[in-house]
Amino acid sequence: MIELRNVCNIVADAANYVSRRRRERRLPATAKDSEHPRILNQEKNGIILFTWDDVTQTSKGAICTHVGFYDPTKKSHEVIWIYNQRARIVSCSINQGRSLLAFTVIGRDDSFTAKIPGKDVYSVFLAETQATSTRVFSLNLERQHFIKVQFLYDSQTSDRESHLMVMLHRESVGLYHIRLGRVGEKGVVMRDQPKTEQLIKRFFWCQWDMLHQRLYYLQYVKRGEGDKAHIAPSISCIQFYQNSQHDNILDIPIEFPFPHIKTSSKFHYSSDHLDCGIPDSYLNMVVLTLANGTFCICYQKMVSPYTVDRRSPVKRAKISPGPNPSPLSAHSLSDTDEETVDLNYYICMVHHAKTLHGCVTGLPYSRKYRLHFSWHGDYLMVLLPGHFVHLLNVGIEFEPCQHILLHERSIKGNITSIHRNVDSGVTMVTGNGESHDDSVAAILDVSVLSSAAEKLNNLSNTSLYEIQRDSPMGTCFYDNSSGEVWKVHVNMETLIQVFVHCYMSTTRAALLHYVLTRTRDFFLIKRLFEMLSNDIPSSEVPALMAEFLIVTTYSSMRRQFDREILKLVPFTASDTFRGQFEKSYEGERIARISYSPLVCVNIASKSAKDRTRKQGSVGDDLWDILRHHLRWMQVEELVRFSHESVKSLMEARAQSRNKEGAGQGTKSEDQFFFSSFHGHKSRSNRSESPAPGTTTFNNNMKRVRPDTVLGTAPPFLQGNNISNCSEMAMDMTKELFTTHLNKYLRKEARSKGHSVAKEYIACQIQQSRQLCHLLWNLRGPLLPYTDLDFLPNLTDPSSDDEYELFQLFERYYQTCQDLSFPLPQGFISYFTALGYRNLNTSLFLQYVDHGVLQLTGEFMAQVLADIQDTKEGVRMKQQIISRLPQNLAEECYREWNNPLCQRYFAHKQVSNILQDFNIQQERSRKLSDYSYMARDRSESSNSSLADVSFPPLASFLHYLETLDTTKPTHTQNPLDVNFLADVALYHTRKENKYDMSTVNF
Repeated sequence: MIELRNVCNIVADAANYVSRRRRERRLPATAKDSEHPRILNQEKNGIILFTWDDVTQTSKGAICTHVGFYDPTKKSHEVIWIYNQRARIVSCSINQGRSLLAFTVIGRDDSFTAKIPGKDVYSVFLAETQATSTRVFSLNLERQHFIKVQFLYDSQTSDRESHLMVMLHRESVGLYHIRLGRVGEKGVVMRDQPKTEQLIKRFFWCQWDMLHQRLYYLQYVKRGEGDKAHIAPSISCIQFYQNSQHDNILDIPIEFPFPHIKTSSKFHYSSDHLDCGIPDSYLNMVVLTLANGTFCICYQKMVSPYTVDRRSPVKRAKISPGPNPSPLSAHSLSDTDEETVDLNYYICMVHHAKTLHGCVTGLPYSRKYRLHFSWHGDYLMVLLPGHFVHLLNVGIEFEPCQHILLHERSIKGNITSIHRNVDSGVTMVTGNGESHDDSVAAILDVSVLSSAAEKLNNLSNTSLYEIQRDSPMGTCFYDNSSGEVWKVHVNMETLIQVFVHCYMSTTRAALLHYVLTRTRDFFLIKRLFEMLSNDIPSSEVPALMAEFLIVTTYSSMRRQFDREILKLVPFTASDTFRGQFEKSYEGERIARISYSPLVCVNIASKSAKDRTRKQGSVGDDLWDILRHHLRWMQVEELVRFSHESVKSLMEARAQSRNKEGAGQGTKSEDQFFFSSFHGHKSRSNRSESPAPGTTTFNNNMKRVRPDTVLGTAPPFLQGNNISNCSEMAMDMTKELFTTHLNKYLRKEARSKGHSVAKEYIACQIQQSRQLCHLLWNLRGPLLPYTDLDFLPNLTDPSSDDEYELFQLFERYYQTCQDLSFPLPQGFISYFTALGYRNLNTSLFLQYVDHGVLQLTGEFMAQVLADIQDTKEGVRMKQQIISRLPQNLAEECYREWNNPLCQRYFAHKQVSNILQDFNIQQERSRKLSDYSYMARDRSESSNSSLADVSFPPLASFLHYLETLDTTKPTHTQNPLDVNFLADVALYHTRKENKYDMSTVNF
């Protein structure tokens, strides 16, 4: 999934420039006359400083140190300054006007007059690059510890003053204010002695943020009072503004196990001169920030001389691979146990007031592993090339959850060993602007999990530093050991394979969350669901559908509302601030994530309005956003809306309705059933009118255009209405969400709570319909009746694709029910029709009895039209109709008009008359009285029994007619004597098994 794309090699490009420059100047060739170029620094404007040793035309064969720069925007190299002697420069910086060059030289002085004989000494110098005759000034700083130099950059270039920051490790940080003067037309030199200012005292770690002009540093300070007093590490920050003005912004106590560095400890400095701070070999810590207020302190716990506990490596027995070993475990099996090491890292999420602890176990033993921390969008990427990559969802917008933990041992198959050539012929741009085709220096994409890739063999033991290139390239990583520049690239094809073959279900959910929230690529979303549909019975399917519904609804709301409202909208179906772990295919736990609280954060109270006078900008900056967010977390304690509350309220109201005996449907439900049953084209039960801002929402959705991927919706999804069964859930969601908003929003924002809730419902409707369309698109186009039919013919044979579509829809229905999401209006009928076609009779009726399948008007009309009146067909119709409420079942009987239905209505008329009188008293009458009444009734010309030729039936009907006429009030449906006679005679003639000639009347 995550690949490193080899962009270029800036050291090789610089070496090519040096070689070309020597040829152009015809410099004499001497033994070892040119040293490999070394990258030193990158300034805020993007230029990269580098140095090399070479002869000059005036040095008479002596080797001199050259300092040059590379401009990534112009893709050009240039010499800044040439030192008249050979020196080993380890830190370098040039001011904004390129008139002053500060550099640190390391040397060893073995003379008797040396202050520190036999040891490395760091010295700082300042050179004028535009003076007529080169002048080099010493700052009289000689230390055994590393000294880093860095010029400050303002919004505009000034030729009057420059400001140099000098960082003396374990001693102090000073600021030199250097006044400048102009000499000649273009020359700018120093006017007088610099003025010095001490910024901080003794520090143990620092980091310079060149883009935002911030200095982060770590000091040991006294915490607590009395017996509880102790020395603890603390992170602070100095923010620089225009003209070197600065503020101390924050103070953060370090909660993770940071090593206590003693005064006598010996420091080990690496040769990574591009380090943005002090290049400590055994201290890996970096501060990462985003403009939206995200602030993270990343730290890797390394085995170092500073650590008091020097534990030996752990010996772990190899786990047996079982009967079916995976391809990844086969190469690592051995007869003996191997030594492994655990890596621990900590992410102090200041904006969430939490510390994340990550632990990776079972890595092959090495003391040189060095993690790389960087941003990938708003994900924090923890990378150890060749072994694992963690994408941590720790941004300020979302509570931490859905972390992507990718390991070589947790992905089945050999998809991690991707090492492909993107382009066999790439146009390379040289330092002089000329371009040529070089098929050897092809751009390569290497998976970060590919331990077999030669390009990544050394990246796990070296430092990668962020480097700014031209705008199209964005942020890249520089490998100091090789000089190569890598860019992080997401391979979508590999992402799909990882989604299929990863071991943990949490990784699959995290990958889907990443695609839904970051890429928003509907082609990719469809492909993920295609892979998901290959294992429909999996328990992960409903969870991933729920993730789709909630995340896409949040994304739709995100386009319309501000952060204050979005803080209350759910964004994931998983729990936040919950631990997470990763396992290998052998069942071994290889990574885990846990959280701990951050007790205290001290941040400056000065507002951005006060700081604008210094920095010349308007609006909230990082510090204002961070301060407001922490205050909101401490005082407000807001929580996001939960769909569980809707489900709980619906269950409570359903129980109360059952206790009240409200078994029949509402009047609106019955009317909707009648209208759809009789084939009315207008199914206007209910449509949610769009809230203000829906037009903008629809326009934004056109920009995404999922319909381009899914095509035309099937007939049952066309329309904007929702199903009748979703009305109550929608009303409750709107009611509870409005209450939730009014509880947490400010008073001036509560007035729009109802409109926000209404828009939230509209987004739910759209995303639910979109998911239904997506699921249908996976199997629906393979069915033969998708173009014209609203519902398929119930008697046609079904297929495997249709059964899989029914399974997908079953999980979609259950997910919507669990989340109280609305269902499209035509979905219920289509879903029931699929169930009838793909389930056996008993199972279908069980689905109906348990409320999974619902008998809608469209489906019942299809039942009466498609099922023939055979013996089995009549029985099936009767079983289905009998599960409807009485008034709906009678409507179906009237439409069916089968003798079975006529008999039902005849029995109903008779029972309705007899139940209003004392049946036992009427039975005591003599049969002769009945015969007399029948004869007397038949003599009357107005009697409706004149045509009844069967005396026993005529006598009984005359009795019913007498009872009906003696009632004080007539019912709405008067007695139909002829109908009862026809039904009785038909039953006697067709269905009676007795020989009526033997009966004595």
